[in-house]
Amino acid sequence: MNRLTRPTLLVLIIAGLLIFCKKENKIPLLLVQPTDRDIDVTSGQVTSFLIEGRSDNSNLTRLVITSKRNNGFTVTVKDSTLAGDRFLWNWEFVVAHATANYTEFYMFTLFDAEGETMSTSRTLYVTLGETLLTETSGHIFYSRNSGVHPESAFDLQDRVQVIYTADSTLRDLQDNPANGSTTELSRSWISPANGRMLRYNGFDYANATDISLKNAYTTGIPLQQIDNIQVGDIILTRLGSLPANTSHYAAIRVTGLVDDAGTADEDRYIFNLKWAVFVE
Repeated sequence: MNRLTRPTLLVLIIAGLLIFCKKENKIPLLLVQPTDRDIDVTSGQVTSFLIEGRSDNSNLTRLVITSKRNNGFTVTVKDSTLAGDRFLWNWEFVVAHATANYTEFYMFTLFDAEGETMSTSRTLYVTLGETLLTETSGHIFYSRNSGVHPESAFDLQDRVQVIYTADSTLRDLQDNPANGSTTELSRSWISPANGRMLRYNGFDYANATDISLKNAYTTGIPLQQIDNIQVGDIILTRLGSLPANTSHYAAIRVTGLVDDAGTADEDRYIFNLKWAVFVE
């Protein structure tokens, strides 16, 4: 048997490597940067994924990105139609605020015209830069001139209605009629607890966070009295009568006004509420 010479063997090895390198991928190739599968981020932070795809033997047709927060439902966040055999896309988004730290699992899937796919995943571990505020709804307090309901004030800290003879420190909001005999709802609020209020109908109530509420309150001139209250108004307030190191802010969205003709007995304010507390 003839032995292969070293030069001949080297040529065969190189030829084999070249054939291997030229072998086409049967499935599309999907690359996502950062390459780390576990990524630490902060809510409110702008985050990006650089997504690259190519196919050696077909055209690319579709890119699907799904997400799943903690143990919740899987939702599709992107479903894009593609053309050609390669693409490069920098996907940027703002990490959502929440009420507690959370994880967000992303699955990236690339499809080609032959029905082949490739998938890869990334998990964001999110700590809060700001906290999305929770909402309570259906709060009420009555007209000061109601002969049936003496609860014409509201304690925002405990989120309960109180009677008008309660300690002033508990009456963060109170109805403010022009006199003791009018049967019309005053649509005016005062704060015997020495709080301050600001009407801010441009405030993003739906996406309110602790920081956005505090910052919005400081953009205007808060008053001790708010007049001409209407359904849809958003009233921002900072509570009075609290320790010096504590700041309690509330965002109030007025959802209803009941003003019966000829009687004040059932006249009342209806509103939803979000709040944030800062302790220095």
